[in-house]
Amino acid sequence: MALLFDLDQTIIDSSSAEKNRKSGQWSAVYALIPQFKLYPGVMEALQFAKANDLKICIVTSSPSTYCQKVLDHWKIPYDQKVCYHDTSKRKPYPDPLARGMELIECAETTNAISFGDRAIDIQASKAANVISVGCTWGSSEINELKASNPDIIIDSPKELIPIIKKHYKLK
Repeated sequence: MALLFDLDQTIIDSSSAEKNRKSGQWSAVYALIPQFKLYPGVMEALQFAKANDLKICIVTSSPSTYCQKVLDHWKIPYDQKVCYHDTSKRKPYPDPLARGMELIECAETTNAISFGDRAIDIQASKAANVISVGCTWGSSEINELKASNPDIIIDSPKELIPIIKKHYKLK
């Protein structure tokens, strides 16, 4: 059973570094990591997943060094990660999600749920035949996200645990 999470604007608000990220100023981005904000309710959902033996893979279009620095700084629980350079095709292609499922040994797509804030996250999920959850709380493209027709749309991280409980029939 797999939970596939996008990182930026889904788990963590990294919008303060967006300008530096786009211009490739990674040392400036790294310096901003302590100022990022975890979205309230996300850590509880990740801890709930781990307590229930669910595997978590972070699937991001960000470089691995950046991803690792964010995960380490914020002590975000995860089992595996798939970053920008880990597949030749990136979201919206299914390759990063398929790689994530492979890494956490989830052979059945029906046992996976993918969470993301952008249309490309949903498109990749659909292409990988994974349940897609559109997360609006950090999205800068809510209309595009909704237009991509995720299986589920949620407006608050507090909705994560109920979705996980329902899908995996947990208490």
